[in-house]
Order: sequence, then C-alpha cells, then structure tokens
Amino acid sequence: MSHPDHTRLALLAGGDLGFWPAISTRMHVSGCEYCQSQMEAFRQTRQLIADAAKDLPPGLDWNRLAEEMTGNIRVGLAAGECVGGYPVRSRFHLRWNGALAATALAGIFIVGFWLNLPEQQAQHLRTSLERIMGRGAAAPETRPSISYVPPDNGAVVVSVSTRGAVAARAMDDDTGQTTITEVYDAR
Repeated sequence: MSHPDHTRLALLAGGDLGFWPAISTRMHVSGCEYCQSQMEAFRQTRQLIADAAKDLPPGLDWNRLAEEMTGNIRVGLAAGECVGGYPVRSRFHLRWNGALAATALAGIFIVGFWLNLPEQQAQHLRTSLERIMGRGAAAPETRPSISYVPPDNGAVVVSVSTRGAVAARAMDDDTGQTTITEVYDAR
C-alpha cells in the first residue's frame, strides 16, 4: 500500500488540504499506524510554532508584511525589466584566440617533429625541398634523382612525407592547368 507524501499529511494536519484529497487521505490515515504517527508529529510541530509565535511583538500583522514583501518583489522585477535592455558582453573571445592557439600548436608540432627526425631522414627531406624550391637545381651525381622545373609563372605547392615521398603541384596561371608530380624514394 502506498502512503501519502509528507506534503499531503502536513496539509491535512494543518487543515489546509482540499475536500476530496482530505477524504481519501483521512481514510488511509485511519488504517495506517505509520501515517498516524507522522500526522501526530506534524500536529506537535504546528503547536511548537504557535507557541513560538506568542513571543513575537504584539500587533504584528503577518498579512501586511506579506503584502510588503510581495510589493518589494514586484518593484525588483520591474527594475530588472528597465535595466534588462543592455547587451551582455561575452567573457570568452575565441574569434582570434582559437586560431592563434591552433597556429601555435601546429608550429610546436612541426618544430618538435623536425627536431625528432633521424639525421639521415632530415637531411634527405632538406635536400628534396632544396631541389624543388630551387626550381630544378642539379642533383648530386652519386645517386639517381629526378628534378622538377615548374613554369615560371605558376604557383607551386610542395608536400613532403616522412617516408621520402615528395609531391609538387603547380598551376599555370595562364591556362589553369594543374600539374601533379609525385616522387617516391624506394629505399
């Protein structure tokens, strides 16, 4: 059997529960010892509060105090509506901060990656970049190599992988033709 909640029992003990809920709650309380003890505890608490209220100053009008508090709340709400039209400044300015942080992290990653490469692989990447950026500089004669000479009026995008692959993409500004050259080191 489910018991009525404490709110319903407290309202019944104070005589403030509605007519129909009071009937069903009284029927339950009449047959339940636990709820009877709870009702008695609420009645004793109500009596203690009534006894403590006797110590308040004479002539204290609770209704007038309640009206005054309600009026103060309404004045505060109205004042809040008057002031409420100002824009709220955001404390977080992530417009440029996020891009700056991402750039700094990318820079740190690239420098850390470059510094942690084995010397032989780093030298190989440097040589590959110098050949491509030098626009067809001669390669060392000790090993077979390939050189790529892009058109003078085109933009070149070079990408180098850690496995020795170099890709150069050039776009001719006059024709719009894109040339993609990829070279892999098979060692």
